[in-house]
Amino acid sequence: MNMLARAGLLLSVLFASSPALAQHATTSLAPAGFAPEYAPVVVAATSTALTATPVTGTTMLGPFNPQLGRDLRIIIKGTGWAGTITVGTSTKAEACSTLNALTVAGQPWGSYTGNANEVVDTPTLDNIVYCVQAVIASGSPSITVRQ
Repeated sequence: MNMLARAGLLLSVLFASSPALAQHATTSLAPAGFAPEYAPVVVAATSTALTATPVTGTTMLGPFNPQLGRDLRIIIKGTGWAGTITVGTSTKAEACSTLNALTVAGQPWGSYTGNANEVVDTPTLDNIVYCVQAVIASGSPSITVRQ
């Protein structure tokens, strides 16, 4: 057994036999030797949430300018409201004057008739903004779009 193999064996025994060291280790034994461990860094989104409480009628909310690559979440809360809330896209130049519906395999996506709290899309295209069309028959739900 060469010297390097003995050192590796000694270190693995040391880390395995000491719970305090094992819990706070900053390296892992990988097939090619020890590898440093790094915790993922989570950074807050730079976008500003879009919030509204629309009333009876049709309301267009937006534009919401997303940070690319971060999930887009819609939260709809309220009791006794009836209507349809639809998330769509528009170009920055159109600024929600045109709503392009979200679809999956040609079927509507991001259209709600009740309370929701879910990821609706992950933005990947620059110069695209998100808009919310609320067609409310009664009540007034609270709508938030955020990342």
